[in-house]
Parts: sequence; C-alpha cells; structure tokens
Amino acid sequence: MKAPHARYRLYTSWQSYLPFLKNVLLMSTENVALTTRFEEELCSFFQVKNVATVPMCRTAIYLTVKHLVQPGQDVVMSPYTIADVVNMVILGGGRPVFADIDRSNCNISVESIESLIHKDTGAVLVTHLHGVAAPIREICALCESKGIPVIEDTAQAFGAKVAGRRLGTFGDVGVYSLGMYKNINAWYGGIITCKNPELFAAIKQEADSLALQNRTFLLKRMLNGLSTDIATHPFLFRMFTFWIFRLGRLHNIRWINKFVETELDLSRRESVPATHLGKMTAAQHKLALLQLDHIDRDNNIRFEKAAKYREGLQGIAGMVFPTGDHGGIDEAIYTYFPIQYGNNQDDRQRLLMYFARHGCDIGPQHLKNCADLPAFKDSYRDCPNARQTAESVILLPTYPAYPDQNIEHNIAVLRDYHMQLSA
Repeated sequence: MKAPHARYRLYTSWQSYLPFLKNVLLMSTENVALTTRFEEELCSFFQVKNVATVPMCRTAIYLTVKHLVQPGQDVVMSPYTIADVVNMVILGGGRPVFADIDRSNCNISVESIESLIHKDTGAVLVTHLHGVAAPIREICALCESKGIPVIEDTAQAFGAKVAGRRLGTFGDVGVYSLGMYKNINAWYGGIITCKNPELFAAIKQEADSLALQNRTFLLKRMLNGLSTDIATHPFLFRMFTFWIFRLGRLHNIRWINKFVETELDLSRRESVPATHLGKMTAAQHKLALLQLDHIDRDNNIRFEKAAKYREGLQGIAGMVFPTGDHGGIDEAIYTYFPIQYGNNQDDRQRLLMYFARHGCDIGPQHLKNCADLPAFKDSYRDCPNARQTAESVILLPTYPAYPDQNIEHNIAVLRDYHMQLSA
C-alpha cells in the first residue's frame, strides 16, 4: 500500500517565510502604505469601492453586527458554522436565529430564511461553505423586498463568482478570511466589503483604531504554518506523517488525532478575545499580496478536481454531495469536495477507518450544528438537516497540488466500501 498526499496543504510558498519573519521582526513602519496598497488591489479584484482589512473574518462579523444591527435584533443564520461566528453575532448585539440548511450544498436555504423573517429581523447572515455558493441572488432578492440587509460570510469562498460577480459583493456587507488554511493565507487576518458608505466608515474607523497584532502571536502562527508545511510535504508525508496519523485513526489515539482536529472550542464567549482585535501588519499584507494573482487559476484547478469526484461518485445510493446544477466555476470553487455518507457519526467513522486502512488521508468536517450546542441553548431551534449534515460530512481534497491519481484512488476506495455494504 502506497501512502497518499496529505488531505490539505497551505497556500503559502517556501519563499514566504523569510520575508514574513523579517517584516514581523521589523514591524510597522510600512504598515499604512501596505494596507492602502492591498485594499486598493482588493477593490480592483472585487470590483467594489469600499474594502478594508480587519484582524480576522470573525472580527468583521462582530464589527458588522455591532454597527448594522440594533441591540437585540434577530440575525437569521445557518447553524452549520463555527461556534465563534455565533459568538461574534451575540457579542455584536444580535440574537442568532438558526435557519436550517440544504443538505446538497451545506448552505442556508431561501425557504428556511423566509419563514423566519419578521419585523425584528436586523440582518440575514449567509455562509458560502466549502467554496460552494449559497443561493445568494434569490436570498438578496427576498431580503431586499423586505428591507433587510444581507451579510455574506465568504471565509471559505474567496474569489468565487456567481454570474461573473464575486461572492461577498451581492449582500450589503461581505466578509472574508485570510486564515492559515484558507485559499489566501496571511496566517491570520480578514477583509470586509461594504456598500453603504456611512456603515463602511464606521466599521473602518473602529478597525483602524485597533493596535497592531502582537508579533509573538504572529510568530507562533508562522511557526505552526512552517511545521504544517514540513509535515505535509509530499516526501515527508508519504514516508512518515501519513503512517503516524493512520495509526492515530485506526487505534483512536487521542494525542495524535487532536493535531488534525479543528474548531474544538464550542463555548460561549463573554467578550471578544484580544487576538481577534489585533490589526493586520505589513508582513501579513505582503504575504497576502503575493497570492492574490493566483486565486482564479487555483480556483479553476479545484473546480476541475471536484468535477472528477462528482463524475466518479455518481450513482452511489445514499450519498449526498453538491450536484453541479449551478453554473459551473462561476458558483463553486470547492475548497474541499464535501460528501455525506451514512446516517450518523458512527457511520462516518467506519468509512474514515476504511479510507485509512486503504491508503487514503481523508478527514471529517468538524463543524457542529450550533443550534444543538449547550452554549447557545437560548437560541435552540430544531434544524434536522444541519444536525445530520454535521454528523456525516467528509471532506475530499481538492487543493491545486493534490494529484489526480489520489482522487481516482479515493473514488475507488469509496466505491469498494459501498459495494461491500451493499453485498
């Protein structure tokens, strides 16, 4: 059995580390000029007038809700998201109202939104998960007819388009992530676009007043990235890393498995963490600028890899995945290709074990159905689609350097598993 390539790779390059280290240590004299340059490049990229960088995408959600929504107003949103997004809505003064999702694309549906809108609705927060667009034109048309602003969470869909227009520019506000595992990576950071000049000015004024991100924190993030880059390098991963993580998966070794688990903090926050309020530095802006020209090229490659999965997995009974009924590359960039197989976490775990035994590095999606979390019990709402999705999603790799032969092997293993269950 040959070892595969890793399930993910960072979008930085080896040449990114030394300039980043140099700029973090020197810090700040170039920051204003680089911020302006990056924001101007983003205005051109998104074809909008108002863009600002912020500490991170979660901060952008917090600032938007704080300046857009009246305290105590409802924010209709998907429950299938990270707990910290819900926290940012609450800390910004909004009240989360969970709308169930469409299992085929893991995103909030128009029908579930429409049933929850009323006179105290302050905004609708739409997430484009896994790089697959929610039905944003239909949602915006519905909300416009009722005078309700739309916030687009585009953290996992940077650069994706609908009808030639970038996601994040349909709603009143768009927010983006520059986190370490995103398709544009500044180790930490975020972006916000905003149509309303007064709202944008209020958000940007507060964002600009923040202190620079702590350099020790950034250095730790960079070193974490470096260790990830080394561990997932094709040679080292196939020689060593895969076998260690395979052992952890097959024998449920917690201290190994925790290294590939994400979004484990499901608690309710009482305040915005200090690390969420550190302004992006010159080093981060430089790092992001290096990657901006590659976004569309990489998005096309991921879309092609997703098409291979879709074609290879057709006809497997009981499997849910994005149908491809949308308009092609203009509505999905597939940061991963999400599939749902089985009815619960035990079914998912058995399939992941089978993948590991047969030479595949495949992992689950760790997002929860936040409507069921004890931390948000005062916002509980029964969302059966989100519940089942949270227990069954598996992420198939699509990053640009992921080999097509690994995709073919993943498909063959999944088909073999299904045939064994069906026999």
